[in-house]
Amino acid sequence: MTFNTLSHFKKLAVALTTATTLVACSSDAPVAQSPKAPKHTNVVLILIDDLSHYGVTAYGANRLHSYDGEFTNKEFSTPEIDALAREGLRMDNAFAYPICENTRISLMSGKRNDRNYLKPKSQHESDITFGDAFKQAGYTTGLFGKWKQTRGTKEVKGKDYISQFGWDDYAAFDVIMEGQRYINPNLVINGEVHNYRGRKDLDPQTGRRWYGPDIVNRHALNFIEKNKDKPFFLYYPMILVHDDHKPTPHTKPDSIFDNFPETAQYNNQGGDDRQYFPDMIEYMSFLVGKVVDKLEEQGVRENTLIVIMGDNATKETFGHVMPDDSIYPGRKGGNADNGLHVPLIINYPGVVPASTDGSYRNYQGLVNLTDIYPTIAEAAGIAMPRAEQVDGISFWAQATGANKSEHRDHIYTWFIGNNSYKDVDDVGIIYAFNKDFKRYAPSKEFPQGRFFDLRSDPLERVGETMIEARWGVRRYSGLALDSLTPQQQAAYDKLGEIIQANVVERVTALSIDNPPQVLAVGDTVKLDYSVTPVNAKRAGVVWVSANPEVASVNKLGQVTAHQPGQTDITIYSWDDAYPLSANLKKTFDTSGVSANITVKVD
Repeated sequence: MTFNTLSHFKKLAVALTTATTLVACSSDAPVAQSPKAPKHTNVVLILIDDLSHYGVTAYGANRLHSYDGEFTNKEFSTPEIDALAREGLRMDNAFAYPICENTRISLMSGKRNDRNYLKPKSQHESDITFGDAFKQAGYTTGLFGKWKQTRGTKEVKGKDYISQFGWDDYAAFDVIMEGQRYINPNLVINGEVHNYRGRKDLDPQTGRRWYGPDIVNRHALNFIEKNKDKPFFLYYPMILVHDDHKPTPHTKPDSIFDNFPETAQYNNQGGDDRQYFPDMIEYMSFLVGKVVDKLEEQGVRENTLIVIMGDNATKETFGHVMPDDSIYPGRKGGNADNGLHVPLIINYPGVVPASTDGSYRNYQGLVNLTDIYPTIAEAAGIAMPRAEQVDGISFWAQATGANKSEHRDHIYTWFIGNNSYKDVDDVGIIYAFNKDFKRYAPSKEFPQGRFFDLRSDPLERVGETMIEARWGVRRYSGLALDSLTPQQQAAYDKLGEIIQANVVERVTALSIDNPPQVLAVGDTVKLDYSVTPVNAKRAGVVWVSANPEVASVNKLGQVTAHQPGQTDITIYSWDDAYPLSANLKKTFDTSGVSANITVKVD
């Protein structure tokens, strides 16, 4: 039986909630009281690669189906993550983008893609991220896992470019190239390339083959141990469970992992074998458990917030078998529920209360991935530079139980996949949705737009016409717009207003607001800028000093005077400077909207 009706989904979700959870907004739910937060809050943010919410067994499903026939009703478990959910908060309506890079850029910046996603593998260093914010606040920062979103510039090579986003320490895959991620991986560790491809020696710490997830996990654990006595922010974008599909060090017998091909042909060929997907999920949870154990061992578990989220849903080759034996199909790359709906677990002992009866405390409000940055910033008590450009809304008050209402009533999405923002008219998918309805803006494929009633059609399969897009994603035309019920029509109109309110406005002018008169050597001042119109979407800028030896300027607009002289400080609008970290001859254009001042140093 295929999981393809919204009514079925709603009934099953309600049943699961009634049986196993406590609603966070309920005034009579048995919830532990939350004492005062500790002196400082460490943050561990874990991002799972390619896994729907039902890929975490805390959400009520513990079996997998393979549409290739590799397995059916295959049981699996994620006990380490389930324990964090049971001792914290399970967010039941968390949504990301359909594919990973769109999510990663949005997650790090708190911005929707219409603000700062210009081209794949090209995020420019001028983009302000949570790494920058935590570093600015005095935190030690570390990133360990999958990177993907940059390739460097002529000024800063790809292997060093990660540090431009505020990371003090990193060990990452997919930095200068994709390469291999699992057996004998290709990694960059603090600016040094470590390519294990073809190696025959064994990892001395495991006695097994070199395994990418183990290596980056080990660096994450070392980071915790090294920084236990000071505030730290650990971002752990896991390599698992993205394809290629391979056995893990826990796959039995050991000889399977020990002799499996290190390279892959993908599509379930060669070194890509989808029968090992359940093993990969379980090993992912095991590695999460190692992070938790290290926090306990180092005595910092009690003042560490742990957030676990998925970057997009499960691949279409797998399905999640529900308790009633229906199948919720994976659909990575699609914009329906089964492409966007991801796990989100929040755990902070004594601060984010758990239920007191052993069930899962949950939150039924909508959560967008842009909400993560403002939430962890509020939890840690740090400022977000240029906070007005952050689209996310903090749900920290809801997580701690201080506010029983839901923090947002809709999600707006602007999505271009693996394309350039200049191609939005051809490939863009723009929509707004709430818990019950979803409206798509007009597009090249559907000039009239589309509308779905999610109460009965969560996977968006209603419509007289269907278009099959890349990766086999099917897009249906939706409900007939001339026969909507009054309730549907009201929702259609309301969501239309949201879409219209978010139409991209171009930047027409910039100004630097508080130019200093004269600086002394060693002075640092913070410059600010204004954008016209105030609702312009791509309001980011590139800061440039004509003579950095006299005075340098960083991405936050902080000018530091180094020696006597004078220099021009210029800002260029993201809207037409088009800054890219794509190893191009010209990193950004300087002929468009800009503003400048002259800084004198005595």
